[in-house]
Amino acid sequence: MIKILGIFDILTGILFLVFGIFNFYSNFILLLGLILLIKGIIFGLDINIVSVFDIFSAMIIITSSFLHVNFFIVILVSGFLIQKGVFSLRG
Repeated sequence: MIKILGIFDILTGILFLVFGIFNFYSNFILLLGLILLIKGIIFGLDINIVSVFDIFSAMIIITSSFLHVNFFIVILVSGFLIQKGVFSLRG
């Protein structure tokens, strides 16, 4: 289960970065952000700091569906999600 969620994090990070590069935000990014938010809330019940960052990242992704987000923030969020996904696959 952890590996599937790690793959989801990597996929979300890569897609958010690609959509951020081309300034193309769609309902699909909104859906990924909502799924990440739900995942963060479910695993956030443990009061895990990484889940808090998941919730924060999801809020940025959801916000980017409606408003322009600075490209530096897109890189930070995407890098965090990709890094977290890789560590999930390794461990």
